[in-house]
Amino acid sequence: MNNVYENLLTPVKALNDLTVKTIEQIAELQVKTVQESAKASVNSLKSSSGVTDLDSLQTYLQSQVTAAQKLSQSASSNAEKIAKIGESYLNEVKALVEKATPAA
Repeated sequence: MNNVYENLLTPVKALNDLTVKTIEQIAELQVKTVQESAKASVNSLKSSSGVTDLDSLQTYLQSQVTAAQKLSQSASSNAEKIAKIGESYLNEVKALVEKATPAA
């Protein structure tokens, strides 16, 4: 009787483990993104305090453009990573279902 339950629960446990792993990967990316954004905001505030004339304002604004470009590139990279994680998850779920489904 235990063997029957084991056979039923093994694929469920594998799916659960896969889901947890995937959530962890996505959460890591989200935390990294929040940290990058917070760091950029703090750096922006620090830089803005150095604006004293038109030249320093121009330098500050140029640095903001560069910072925005870096954040945009990071967001794009993270979106690609999340897409790959999602694709990997889907493929692994399909494999688990195929393995758990008895042959007809």
